[in-house]
Amino acid sequence: MKTIVAWDRLHEAVAHLAAIFDQLLDGPEDVVCTLDFTEAQALAEVLDAGHHTDTAARLMHRWVLTEPDWDTDTEHADLIHHWLELSVATTRVC
Repeated sequence: MKTIVAWDRLHEAVAHLAAIFDQLLDGPEDVVCTLDFTEAQALAEVLDAGHHTDTAARLMHRWVLTEPDWDTDTEHADLIHHWLELSVATTRVC
């Protein structure tokens, strides 16, 4: 019983995080530019695991737009391209 309650609370927390990031991504201020890759990626992974893949993809897409050297990051290139593909796929669906 405690496990179910814990999962429900975790799901609610991730949904709350997604709602906050949806507002931030729609707003005029750009907080994503303050994140480095590992921070943005960790947030995206949490959002994706909580079934908020569209928000995760938008977050990483915005990170790319605010990171001038993203295309020279060969270490994380596959992950970056994965998020960009998801972002484009999400945009097409809407």
